[in-house]
Amino acid sequence: MKKYLYLLSLLCSEKIEVPEFESVFVQIRAQDEYWLSGKFDEKIGKVLDTLYLDVRDYSLDYLYDCNDFVNVNLISFNEGEVKSRAEEALKKLKAFK
Repeated sequence: MKKYLYLLSLLCSEKIEVPEFESVFVQIRAQDEYWLSGKFDEKIGKVLDTLYLDVRDYSLDYLYDCNDFVNVNLISFNEGEVKSRAEEALKKLKAFK
């Protein structure tokens, strides 16, 4: 969980921008066998899963996938929203620590 706390703190303190956060977060998650196996505490897993969905919704590749008609509704999901959701996730994860 430390790597997620660190990455979130970088974004929330504006040491990295949302696109960099998105790239690193998705990469870390894709390689995190602990998370993918569902071994996180249920509350922690829920926060991280929700954050992953938020990041995925922000992703321009996902937003403009011509094969996914739902994407039209997600275009208003901007960097400010990602930061807001990241701050919320960071607060929750710190509380679980």
